[in-house]
Amino acid sequence: MTNQRRKQSARAEAARLERERAERRKRLILTGSIAAAATVLVAAAAWGVSALASGEDREFVAPRHVSVGTPGFAFPAKADPAAPVVEVYADFLCPHCADFADSDGERLLKERAEAGEISLRFVPMTIMDGRASDGPAHDVMNAAVCAADVQGPEGFWAMHTALFAAGLHEDRSAPSSTELTAIAQDAGAQGIDACIDEGRFVPWLSEPRDAARDRGVTGTPTVLVDGEKVDEPTAAKLQAAIDAA
Repeated sequence: MTNQRRKQSARAEAARLERERAERRKRLILTGSIAAAATVLVAAAAWGVSALASGEDREFVAPRHVSVGTPGFAFPAKADPAAPVVEVYADFLCPHCADFADSDGERLLKERAEAGEISLRFVPMTIMDGRASDGPAHDVMNAAVCAADVQGPEGFWAMHTALFAAGLHEDRSAPSSTELTAIAQDAGAQGIDACIDEGRFVPWLSEPRDAARDRGVTGTPTVLVDGEKVDEPTAAKLQAAIDAA
């Protein structure tokens, strides 16, 4: 074979190898594109399932025993008809709310309520979830509302004490339905396991939160005495606001 023919043969072999490499590259690109598309579809499906699980498919159900006017839960004591109305807006995952629940300010309110001197109510304000329609704060608040639906105000306020005592606010954790059910059972709230597990009143919780924002309540804890906000709700300032109402 002459040098010229050897060169032509070598060029032909190099061209054949290059064509084969190009074909392999095309196959790899096509395979990668199909895999990427499949990944996107799987991720989209997973997002859709997550969105459904997040509460978008839950039916709106209003609980029983909600206070007249502001959608909250009255303290279980009979108040004088002319007594000032005191509203406490709070979130069970809010650290400042936990501090207030353990303060002389809230102890004063409970004492005045038990004496019939004020009409005290708790208004759910799931502020720790921001503007989301569900989340850990909703799940925890739902457990208290489940107790109220079955047992009335007594059930709600028993859960109020138990949930703050559980220290969930310390790390703003997302407790499981099993943990919340255990807290409810310790608080004497029986028969609400399914209500907690399905988050029955999570959609309803947007109602008191929106009503609170319409009244200018943007933080927790907030205390209103006959509709007037009490800044720095210490026992002394609360007593002064009650006396002036």
